[in-house]
Amino acid sequence: MSAQKSTELIIGLGVVLSLLTAGCQAAGVTDKTGSDVTVLRFATIDNLDPNGQTPAPATFVNALEQLSGGRLTATVQTDYENGAVTAETDIVKAIASGDLDGGWPATRSFSRAGIRGLEPVEAPLTLTSYAAQRALVTGSAGPALLRTLHGSGVVGLGLTVGALRRPWASAAALVDAEQWRGVTFRSYNSPVQEDTIRALGGVPIRASFDFPDLVRAGSLEAVETDVAQYAVNGYGALLPQAVGNEVLWPRMAVLSISQQRFDSLTSEQQGWLRQAAQQAVRASVDFDYDETTLAAALCTQSVRFTNATTQQLADLRRAVQPVLDALERDPVTGPSMAEVQKVGAEYPSPDVIDVPATCRPS
Repeated sequence: MSAQKSTELIIGLGVVLSLLTAGCQAAGVTDKTGSDVTVLRFATIDNLDPNGQTPAPATFVNALEQLSGGRLTATVQTDYENGAVTAETDIVKAIASGDLDGGWPATRSFSRAGIRGLEPVEAPLTLTSYAAQRALVTGSAGPALLRTLHGSGVVGLGLTVGALRRPWASAAALVDAEQWRGVTFRSYNSPVQEDTIRALGGVPIRASFDFPDLVRAGSLEAVETDVAQYAVNGYGALLPQAVGNEVLWPRMAVLSISQQRFDSLTSEQQGWLRQAAQQAVRASVDFDYDETTLAAALCTQSVRFTNATTQQLADLRRAVQPVLDALERDPVTGPSMAEVQKVGAEYPSPDVIDVPATCRPS
């Protein structure tokens, strides 16, 4: 998560400051052609593109205005609840209740909002490449996952490709069970993350973007994050031991809108939302997720990338098998888990960070 703080962004031509107080009752304001302008209120825990490799949100918001000719626009409240560890889950709850019109919370945030079914996206060591994610969102698995939201109060407009999350540690790289044992590891309010950390022998600690303070205080020893986020936030030598071929899970966002708000819109407006979401998903699929260049730059900041051996990866997979088994057995997550595992089996190899020998531990 980016540490950058920002206020409220207003996206869209013809949207004036007074619309902010009008909220979702903004229909009735007219644009230059005399047409009604409807303003939707969206929120995010960070900003539109927190790591420089998240094109979907801005694509979605901009496409919405373009497709509607400025008649359907959005305000985006950034830094929701100051990015607290529960903030993303609170966004899901607010969308479901109709207190917010929409947003793009990650799949990790739905379970503790009482909305089950998306947990398999975080099935540990399963979706470990951008190719796997692309196959998931463009194939049958993506719609199947979004169907788990039916009846929840949240309409899933699209599931987007997101950053690959790897373990970063302050001491030894977490390449095997011995290195994981007893390590305090940041979890972002996700039951699957916490179950995985425990299965690997670590101790889950719920923390948000303020986790560097916990690292410096010695109460947090490792986190899951992505190369781009680590680089953008300038963490440098804070957690210098990363694993180049160990992908825990992706951070995939769900383009979401309140069922209550969606039902209040005309069929034409609903069509604009769905088309905008399709463009956003496509932007996430087509994006070039260049982690190697960023990793090379991190090497000059004392970050080192270690690759787990084939045996070590196999041992880690055995360690997390109980988490996978639980997702399979659960009647709520079982069907969507089957879809995720099918994609994972087709793309079993993790994306590996390619760095020179000088960027590996000596």
